[in-house]
Amino acid sequence: MATESFRAYLPDLDLMTNAGAPAVYHCHHFNLFLDQTVDDALGPQEGAKLRFLAAREASHAFLRALCVRKGALTPVEKLSAAMEAFAAMGHGRLEITADANGGPADGEFLHYGYSWAQKYGQKVRRRHPADAFAAGYTAAAVEIAYGLERESVDATETQCVAMRAERCHFELKRGASPPQLPPVREAEIKAAAKPTMNGLYEAEIGKITNGLRSFTGGVAGDQRGLVQAFGVFITMHLSGYYNRITYDTMAQVEKTSPGSIGVLEELFRESGHVCVFNTFGGMLLSPEWAGLVGAPTGDITQTIIGCVAIARALGFGHWVIHEVTPGSKLVLRTPCTYESGYYLTRHGVATRPNEYFFQGASLAFCQLAYRVDWKAKPELTPEFYEALFRGKIPCKMEQTQGTTMGQPYSEVVVTQLG
Repeated sequence: MATESFRAYLPDLDLMTNAGAPAVYHCHHFNLFLDQTVDDALGPQEGAKLRFLAAREASHAFLRALCVRKGALTPVEKLSAAMEAFAAMGHGRLEITADANGGPADGEFLHYGYSWAQKYGQKVRRRHPADAFAAGYTAAAVEIAYGLERESVDATETQCVAMRAERCHFELKRGASPPQLPPVREAEIKAAAKPTMNGLYEAEIGKITNGLRSFTGGVAGDQRGLVQAFGVFITMHLSGYYNRITYDTMAQVEKTSPGSIGVLEELFRESGHVCVFNTFGGMLLSPEWAGLVGAPTGDITQTIIGCVAIARALGFGHWVIHEVTPGSKLVLRTPCTYESGYYLTRHGVATRPNEYFFQGASLAFCQLAYRVDWKAKPELTPEFYEALFRGKIPCKMEQTQGTTMGQPYSEVVVTQLG
């Protein structure tokens, strides 16, 4: 379905915004894994609460700016703009009938619940609703539509397709507004970024990036409100949601169970690893990629070049190749990630490297370059992924520099061990 686009990229930083709100493209593998990691760390009740709060906060800022840009003035116009944007961004379809006093909302093909059912529904019976993001978005839409105090509407998902209901249902009610956190907008992201840089193969990477942006610029949700492409369900998402649930979970676990931090960090890295392996791999195998770049040949350097271009096009940041030695080493650098500006604004300077998506994605670049037989055109199924990574992974990743630690750039080094 087509809708007016307010997508933009910050010059020289390759970070994306939607109506001025920090945004990024991500797939259902990442979305589901990250949410599950939060729930596993905090428990399903506290995890869902945090995910709702993060969604409501990020969505309120986005929808406020969206309605201004669209000239939506009345409650009907504002709710219509919110529901249209939700579907266009690939999150499914919402029907919001709540008003200033609360009330119901319904969802169909909601990204989280629907993709969870598709991926896990035949194997696992889910016992808790999956759509905290949709709940938070719906609550924010009602706040904006009726001029209510920011973060003053609560929403509870009472039916969820991931729990084998026919559709998703939410009940909204007025609540107390919590203390406001420092905003993380385009201005804060720019202020936190370090001076940009260039790396190897810039001309080739730039050409591919621009081609991908032209292609994705016309992509929006289908009649279901979903974007299904490259073997995954894709969303244009609000990066503030990802960052808050990641770093708030980390802060909570550091207080209550510091011995678990290493495991939690590994799981956050894995969310990026599984995302990039499946989404980037699907793009490299797609006919659209063959038409834009050519079918992958298995050349290690060309695979890395393609991955960096995809990262820039999806809004992950201005990642550059500082060094690539096939069979030995990959060094990526960036003046910012979509994680770093948020962390610095909300949490200050970090004491250790903590750009977990950048870390996991960099490792996945090498997995795609070294371990996939592209000429065989494999199907990137969960079974293929599990078989490939069962046992020892023959690559080592280390983040050696980090802008969240006050350093001039972020750097990840991946070495091939065998």
